[in-house]
Amino acid sequence: MKKHLLTVCLAMNFISLGAWAQHAEPTATQAVFVGQQLRLVDDQGRCTLVKPDQTRMRLDMEWPCSFSLDKPQRLRVETFNDIPIFAVWRSEHMPAPSRDCLSKMQAIRQINGALEAGAASNYASCGSGGDQKMYVGPFTW
Repeated sequence: MKKHLLTVCLAMNFISLGAWAQHAEPTATQAVFVGQQLRLVDDQGRCTLVKPDQTRMRLDMEWPCSFSLDKPQRLRVETFNDIPIFAVWRSEHMPAPSRDCLSKMQAIRQINGALEAGAASNYASCGSGGDQKMYVGPFTW
């Protein structure tokens, strides 16, 4: 009986890990934006964007973080008023049995040749997701 119970418990753990892995998003810490190579790095537990000239922009979220990708797994870029915008996000699973996540997203635009970060947005959903409003809304136009 004990062996049967142990086997069932182990099987349930593998099923749970498999279900969690299906919801895990790919981690993208390098991307090309408007011809510029960008990287995300851990800077004392904070998500930090490294620009092509190696200067750093500390973002309003903890590490780990990732670039938001489109379906072909390239950097997702939204354009508004001819201004390109990309996003960085992080998502943290809530403790079991919850299947929910707490996520944070921060949009970054290139305007007048410089990168500018908008305010970070919190949302209750797993993954990067979001629509164009999440990219455009944090900025004053």
